[in-house]
Amino acid sequence: MRLVVCDDHRLLLEALSLALGESGQEVLAMAVNTTDAVAAVREHQPDAVLLDLNFPDGTALGSISDLRQACPTAKIVILSASADHSVVAEAIAQGAHGFIGKDRPVADIVGALEQARRGQTAVDPVLLQQALRPRPAVDDPLWVLKFLTDREWEVMRCIMDGQSTDEMAESLGVRRSTARTHVQNLLAKLGVHSRLQVAALMTAHGTPEMWPPRMR
Repeated sequence: MRLVVCDDHRLLLEALSLALGESGQEVLAMAVNTTDAVAAVREHQPDAVLLDLNFPDGTALGSISDLRQACPTAKIVILSASADHSVVAEAIAQGAHGFIGKDRPVADIVGALEQARRGQTAVDPVLLQQALRPRPAVDDPLWVLKFLTDREWEVMRCIMDGQSTDEMAESLGVRRSTARTHVQNLLAKLGVHSRLQVAALMTAHGTPEMWPPRMR
């Protein structure tokens, strides 16, 4: 993968970038603040961005939208020394594709980046479950839609079109096993157990405005 890595601790930044390079990734640029990261992402158009969470002037969550505008196709994975489920929820809501601890081995970090690149939410399942558990006061059965990835919205469309797993794999341009994984991720987020339940939920409570503009 072609990466931009951002961390305000230069020594850690250089060591992590070196380790990522030795693992077969290509680090296009290193940035010590989010402003430089946005500029690097705009210039290099990387496959993914590995972004530290905490900086002296606050968290990096506010820069996620800027990074996505700079390169809409880049997957953003947050790197953090702590894993508070409310922060994970906010990161995903802002558009991050993954969240992984700094205490994890480089192989796990690469795995999270690869998972995000495939269109999956690269967060430990238990942590993701904790992040998505708190519900808003308003009784909205589809409140979790704001946490869906672009790929999961595409899977949703396939389900609503009544596609089989084979048809879905062809539509998405992925293997059958990958299509099944995407479906399972979607079911887990919505808290249902079957595609029929997904369709029933969206039919009963969904509106055209809930879908991303490009899919309406």
